[in-house]
Amino acid sequence: MLKPLIVFLICLPSLVFAQRDQLPQSAGGDKQILNAFNKADAHMTTGQYDSAQFWLNKIYTQVSYRRPSLFSYYLTSRQAEVYYYNNLHELGLLEANKAETIARVLKDSTLLLDAYNFKGLFNLNKNKYVEAIRNFKLGLKAAPKLPHKPHHIELSELYHIYGNLAEAFEKSNQPDSAIRYCRLSLKKAKEIASGRGEATATLNLGMAFIQKQSVDSALKYFELSRQYADASKAFDVELTTYGGLAECAAISNNRPLALAQLDKGFALLKAYPQTNDYYLSIFLDAAVKIYRKYSDNAALSRTLQLRTDIQKATYDRSNMQIQSLVLMGLQNEKKIFELELAESQNKQNLAITRSYILMLIILVIVIAFIAYRYYALQRLKMANVRSKISQDLHDEVGATLSGIAMYSYITKEQVKNGEAVAVNNSLDIIKDNAGEMVAKLNDIVWAVNPIQDHLSALIDRLKEFAIQIAAAKNIKAEFVYDPGMEDLKLPMEARQNVYLICKEAINNSVKYSCGNLLRVTITVSGRQLEIEIQDNGDGFAVDNGGSGNGLMNMRNRAKDIGGKLTIDSKSGNGTRINLNCKIT
Repeated sequence: MLKPLIVFLICLPSLVFAQRDQLPQSAGGDKQILNAFNKADAHMTTGQYDSAQFWLNKIYTQVSYRRPSLFSYYLTSRQAEVYYYNNLHELGLLEANKAETIARVLKDSTLLLDAYNFKGLFNLNKNKYVEAIRNFKLGLKAAPKLPHKPHHIELSELYHIYGNLAEAFEKSNQPDSAIRYCRLSLKKAKEIASGRGEATATLNLGMAFIQKQSVDSALKYFELSRQYADASKAFDVELTTYGGLAECAAISNNRPLALAQLDKGFALLKAYPQTNDYYLSIFLDAAVKIYRKYSDNAALSRTLQLRTDIQKATYDRSNMQIQSLVLMGLQNEKKIFELELAESQNKQNLAITRSYILMLIILVIVIAFIAYRYYALQRLKMANVRSKISQDLHDEVGATLSGIAMYSYITKEQVKNGEAVAVNNSLDIIKDNAGEMVAKLNDIVWAVNPIQDHLSALIDRLKEFAIQIAAAKNIKAEFVYDPGMEDLKLPMEARQNVYLICKEAINNSVKYSCGNLLRVTITVSGRQLEIEIQDNGDGFAVDNGGSGNGLMNMRNRAKDIGGKLTIDSKSGNGTRINLNCKIT
C-alpha cells in the first residue's frame, strides 16, 4: 500500500505557488487560501485530521462551488485523503468522484490519473478488487497523455498506481499479476530516484513471492526493500520488511532467525514509535503469527497487548476525529448547499426572465405572422373574388351580349328585307336575352354585396325568385324555416353557390315537375346548413336524367363549397333535392 502523504503535503504549497496563473484570482483571496492550506498541511503531518478539516472548511466555500480549478482539485483530493486515513471510505469515494469530474473539466491527465488512483484505493479498502483494478487501469490509460508539468506532485507518480494495482492483484490471489506490476512500479520509482518508491515496490514483490511460496525470491526482495527503506529513512516500510524476513525464516523452519528479525523490528519501533498505522499492523500481524507458531506465549502476549493498545489508541483518536470530521463535513456541505441553492435560484430567476422575454418575442413573431398571413389571405381572397366576378361576367353576361349583338345584326337585315314577322320574333329574342342578362347581373351584384351576407337575404331572394316563376304555372311555393336564424352570416362564395344551386333546383322543378306544390325547407344545426327543395310533380329517373348540365353544375358548386348534394326522385313520386354544407 503506497501512502506518500508527507511528501504530498510538503510539495503542495510550492506547487500551488508555481501555478498561480491557473488559480482563481481575487483580492487577498489567494493568500487566505494558501494560508489555510499550509495550516491544514501542518495538522495532517501529525495525524490531526479534525484540525486539518477545520482549515479545509475555511477555504471550502471560497473554492469548491466555483468553476473547476487547480485549487478546487487539490481541495477535493485533500478532503478524500482525510476521509481515507479515517476509514470513511464511502465519503472518500464521493470526493474521489468529484475529483475525477474536476480533472476531466480541466483536461489534465495527471489529475485524472490521481483521481482514479484515489477511487481505486477506496474500492481496494472496501474489498471490491475488480472495481479497484478497473480504476487503477483507467488511471494508467491517462498516463501516456502526460507530459509532466511543473505542478505534478509525488502523489501522481506512476509508480504509486502500479504499486496499488499490484496490491489489488495480490489481495485477489493473483500473485503473478502482482509481481508483474510490482516490477513496473520499481522501474518507475528508479526513473525518478524515489527511495521510498523503490522500498515499497520491493516490499510488495517480497509479499507476492511469499504468496507463491517462493521463499528465496521473497527473502531477496525483503532484504532489498530494507536497504532502500533504511537509505530513504522510510522507517515504516523498514519495519514491515523485518516482518517479511521473519516470515521467510519461519517458512524455512529457522526459528532463531525468525525471532531475531522480529526483535530488530521491535527495536526499530521503539526508536521510531510514530510509525504509520498500516505498516505497523502488518508487522504486528506477522509477529503474532510467528509467536503462535513457535508457542512463545510470553512474546505473543506482549505483542497482542501492544497491538490492542495501539488499536485502542488509534480507535479513540480516530473516533474523536471522525466525529469532528463528520460534523464539520455536514456543516460544510450545508454551507455549500445553501450557496449553491442561492446561486441556483438566481440562475432560475434569470432563466425565467429569459423565458418570458423569449416567449414575448415568439408571441410577437406569431402575431406578426398571423397578421401577415391574414392580410395575405385577404388579398388572395379578394383576388379570387375578382377572378370569379370576371369569370361570371365573361361566361354569363358575355355570352348573352354576344347573342344580342348577333340578333341585332339579323334584325337589321330583316328590316331591310321587309320581313315584319321575323323582325318581331328577333326583337322578342333580344328582349328576353336582355332581361336574362339583367337578371344575371343582378345575381352577380347581389352575390358580391357585403350587405347581403345574412341568411335572411338569401331566403328573401330565393323566395322572390320562386314565387315569381311558380305563379306563372299556378304552382304554390312554400318556404319553411325558423325566423330566429335569419341573422346567421354566410361567406360570399358559399352564399353565391348556395343561391345558384337552389335557383337551378327551383327552376327545374317549376319547368319540368308538372306539380302544383313547391316546398323549400331551411334548417341550421350546429354549424351545418341544410336546404331541402321538394315538389309533388311527376319526378324523373335520376339514373337517366342525372347527367344534364344543370344537375352537373349543381354538383360542382356543392363540391366547391365542401357541401353534399343528394337528389331523390322517382317517376310519379316527385323530386327531393337536399343540400348540406358547413357554415364557416
